[in-house]
Amino acid sequence: MHRFFIEPRDIDGPQASLAGQEAHHLRNVLRLTAGDEIELFDGSGTVYQATIKQMGKAVELAITSQQTFTPREPALFIAQGLLKGKKMDFLVQKATELGVTGFLPFHSAYCAVPAPKDDKASRWEKIIMEACKQCGRAIPLAVTETLAFNGVLARGADYATKIIFWEKETTKRLHDLPNLSATRSIIALIGPEGGFSNEEINRAVDAGFIPVSLGRLTLRAETASIAAMTLLQHMGGNL
Repeated sequence: MHRFFIEPRDIDGPQASLAGQEAHHLRNVLRLTAGDEIELFDGSGTVYQATIKQMGKAVELAITSQQTFTPREPALFIAQGLLKGKKMDFLVQKATELGVTGFLPFHSAYCAVPAPKDDKASRWEKIIMEACKQCGRAIPLAVTETLAFNGVLARGADYATKIIFWEKETTKRLHDLPNLSATRSIIALIGPEGGFSNEEINRAVDAGFIPVSLGRLTLRAETASIAAMTLLQHMGGNL
């Protein structure tokens, strides 16, 4: 069934109106017609089943049923050092698909790229919404503004479990941590292509972050991020 995003303000009891790009896609790309059934999500956790009533510049819909989804714990937040090219776009997409709650891009000592411009944030929003349609997610990934490394550390008090993945860690791995499925929230810091400096690791440890290894293999930054998301979601019982 085709899936569309709808603003909560465009739903009025059993009636709804789909406008803008979503209506254009429904009408001119997918060529759906009156009587066809579709699914809607409003970004707050509610998903609606609807039937197309009337086609026009706005598409008039009849809501036939709805279901509200609540976030599952532990909530996973990925703090990612800025990467080159379109790698951040890729990670935003995969974080959405893997059910990550929040994504915190940050700039650190070994980042080789500047902070993204406003148009990149707009592109990320589009990527997130398209990924939500594809994977059936009810609540979109939340992405913060780009933070300084110290800014990420300062937010550590908001999370129950704090991890920093470091390629030079030789003793502690994820399976050495306490039961992650019992924690309320997890934040995991993952470095850019150049990794973290020793000073950054020391500052993170002082802020309560636990250095953890992803194993003996040297992974590309984007591969390390995907592996971390997947493992943490699995160990937390969300995958």
